[in-house]
Amino acid sequence: MQYIVSPENKLKRDELYEYLDKNNYNFVDDKEYYIDSNFPFVIEENKRVWICNSITCCACAAQTGQIINTEEYFKKTKKLS
Repeated sequence: MQYIVSPENKLKRDELYEYLDKNNYNFVDDKEYYIDSNFPFVIEENKRVWICNSITCCACAAQTGQIINTEEYFKKTKKLS
Protein backbone atom coordinates (compact mmCIF):
# COMPACT_ATOMS: atom_id res chain seq x y z
CA MET A 1 0.00 0.00 0.00
CA GLN A 2 1.19 3.48 -0.83
CA TYR A 3 -0.34 6.84 0.06
CA ILE A 4 0.25 10.09 -1.78
CA VAL A 5 -0.47 12.82 0.74
CA SER A 6 -0.57 16.52 -0.03
CA PRO A 7 -0.79 18.50 3.20
CA GLU A 8 -2.79 21.72 2.92
CA ASN A 9 -0.11 24.08 4.25
CA LYS A 10 3.31 24.19 5.94
CA LEU A 11 1.80 23.63 9.39
CA LYS A 12 0.12 20.44 8.18
CA ARG A 13 3.33 19.38 6.42
CA ASP A 14 5.22 19.77 9.70
CA GLU A 15 2.49 17.93 11.62
CA LEU A 16 2.60 15.00 9.19
CA TYR A 17 6.40 14.92 9.21
CA GLU A 18 6.52 14.89 13.03
CA TYR A 19 3.90 12.13 13.21
CA LEU A 20 5.81 9.95 10.74
CA ASP A 21 9.14 10.66 12.43
CA LYS A 22 7.69 9.76 15.83
CA ASN A 23 6.48 6.46 14.36
CA ASN A 24 9.89 5.54 12.95
CA TYR A 25 9.32 6.18 9.26
CA ASN A 26 12.44 6.49 7.10
CA PHE A 27 12.91 9.72 5.20
CA VAL A 28 14.95 10.06 2.01
CA ASP A 29 15.80 13.75 2.59
CA ASP A 30 16.07 16.17 5.51
CA LYS A 31 13.09 17.69 7.30
CA GLU A 32 13.39 21.11 5.65
CA TYR A 33 12.97 19.55 2.22
CA TYR A 34 9.67 17.95 3.26
CA ILE A 35 8.35 21.10 4.90
CA ASP A 36 9.43 23.56 2.19
CA SER A 37 8.34 21.47 -0.79
CA ASN A 38 4.98 21.98 -2.49
CA PHE A 39 4.94 18.40 -3.76
CA PRO A 40 3.14 15.53 -1.98
CA PHE A 41 4.62 13.04 0.46
CA VAL A 42 4.67 9.44 -0.72
CA ILE A 43 4.25 7.13 2.27
CA GLU A 44 5.00 3.49 1.58
CA GLU A 45 3.94 0.41 3.51
CA ASN A 46 7.57 -0.36 4.36
CA LYS A 47 7.73 2.99 6.24
CA ARG A 48 9.76 4.76 3.56
CA VAL A 49 8.77 8.38 2.88
CA TRP A 50 9.80 10.49 -0.09
CA ILE A 51 8.59 13.50 -2.04
CA CYS A 52 7.07 12.98 -5.48
CA ASN A 53 8.53 15.95 -7.33
CA SER A 54 7.58 14.81 -10.82
CA ILE A 55 4.92 17.12 -12.22
CA THR A 56 3.84 14.39 -14.64
CA CYS A 57 3.42 11.77 -11.90
CA CYS A 58 1.56 14.26 -9.68
CA ALA A 59 -0.78 15.18 -12.55
CA CYS A 60 -1.57 11.52 -13.23
CA ALA A 61 -2.14 10.84 -9.53
CA ALA A 62 -4.41 13.88 -9.24
CA GLN A 63 -6.43 12.90 -12.32
CA THR A 64 -7.09 9.45 -10.87
CA GLY A 65 -7.95 10.73 -7.38
CA GLN A 66 -4.95 9.18 -5.67
CA ILE A 67 -3.74 12.29 -3.84
CA ILE A 68 -5.27 12.77 -0.40
CA ASN A 69 -4.86 15.38 2.33
CA THR A 70 -3.54 14.77 5.85
CA GLU A 71 -6.98 14.33 7.39
CA GLU A 72 -7.87 11.66 4.84
CA TYR A 73 -4.53 9.94 5.47
CA PHE A 74 -5.13 9.76 9.20
CA LYS A 75 -8.69 8.45 8.63
CA LYS A 76 -7.53 5.80 6.15
CA THR A 77 -4.77 4.62 8.46
CA LYS A 78 -7.04 4.92 11.51
CA LYS A 79 -4.65 7.32 13.21
CA LEU A 80 -5.56 10.49 14.99
CA SER A 81 -3.49 13.59 14.35
